[in-house]
Amino acid sequence: MSDTEIPSFQKIQDFVEDFTKMLPGLSAMREGIDLYGATTFSPFAIFSPDENTLSRVIAELFDPQGSHGQGLLFLNELLSAIGVPRLNRLDTVKVKREVLTRAKRRIDVVIETSRYVIGIENKPWAAQQKRQLSDYLIELKADLRGRKPVLIFLSDQQAETASDETIRVPYFHSEDGGATLFSILSALTDKIRANAPKIFVEDFLRYIEINFGGKYVDTPADKPFIEAVGAEFDDLNRRKAIAAVLLSQETLHVRILDEIGDYLLEEVRDKVGADFEPSCPIEGFEPKISECLWVRHVPYGIRRPTWPANCHVAIEATSTDWLADILFGVRCPDGDKLPENHRYLASPGRQKLDAMTAAIPGGRKSTYWPWHKYLDEKYWGQEFCARLILDSPTGAIKDHPVIQDLARQFVEIASEVDRLVKI
Repeated sequence: MSDTEIPSFQKIQDFVEDFTKMLPGLSAMREGIDLYGATTFSPFAIFSPDENTLSRVIAELFDPQGSHGQGLLFLNELLSAIGVPRLNRLDTVKVKREVLTRAKRRIDVVIETSRYVIGIENKPWAAQQKRQLSDYLIELKADLRGRKPVLIFLSDQQAETASDETIRVPYFHSEDGGATLFSILSALTDKIRANAPKIFVEDFLRYIEINFGGKYVDTPADKPFIEAVGAEFDDLNRRKAIAAVLLSQETLHVRILDEIGDYLLEEVRDKVGADFEPSCPIEGFEPKISECLWVRHVPYGIRRPTWPANCHVAIEATSTDWLADILFGVRCPDGDKLPENHRYLASPGRQKLDAMTAAIPGGRKSTYWPWHKYLDEKYWGQEFCARLILDSPTGAIKDHPVIQDLARQFVEIASEVDRLVKI
């Protein structure tokens, strides 16, 4: 080592030692912020709403008689955003959910006024059914009595039918700069008079931003750590030390992700069977979480060699954004429903696993997954991994409650798959 390298190394060592001494105080500040501010508490984080729950939230907000007590505030903002005249207090408004159509389908929300019949079809994740929006428009037009029909498609998808007559309102992103659910609600936060609905809407906006905007939203409780590092960075003698950490941040991120994968495998081996091994059904990918989750629909799996081909307990990123919209469950594709170019992924064990959603509550079924569930924390970027270490009682990934709960579910699912494939 040259003479010029020794001072830099010493600065890094000094910084690490000094900052380590600061950590107990910073952690205490963070705990105090959470204790009095509950900065991460949110009903949306707790319940992880599905499509039906989101429809209930939307219907409640846009109902002038809703429990929010804000009258026409939310509905009028929606109407203005889509170019429909605002209502006054004398207008009669009826809001109904799950309205059955003549085609035996259900419109998520229908709002009737003296001049309009407004249908809202909420599609945050699920694919559109054949002629779904066209059928809804036909239904809205069937009983107009002089009123005008309006169909709002609340989704990030493009309308596959009736696109000329359907008003698309995305959750967060708008390619043409038009209204989004996020922009509509965020414009009202300062106008909400009651504290409870104001907090609820702010929580809902945060949920939309994280889950549909693909954004990392700062947590106020993290502020002491961020400010402490920022203060150290102002010291020119410390900059090289901090830059050395920044240089290795991707390496550390990969290491933390792989520690999660290793722990999941370790727990399944310990509690279900020692012969489980890591797997990835997509050719060209090494079976490591750090490699698989970077690419959409490339699962990191765990399986027994005796299981049917292409059957895995797995975790996967489903968003085009990296490491986002994480789900886990049993990946065992149904060959009868796969597109032609994906038939090689079919598993002969699918039929035995088709009833898993009844055996293990809380999951959903799809063509690729007989049982799957989205994680509450859907973004596994560097901030998430850093928070795992900061919140772990020991600093070890395997001691964090979120990772322990995920491992418990992997064990439960692996045990059930093991039982079913032997029948």
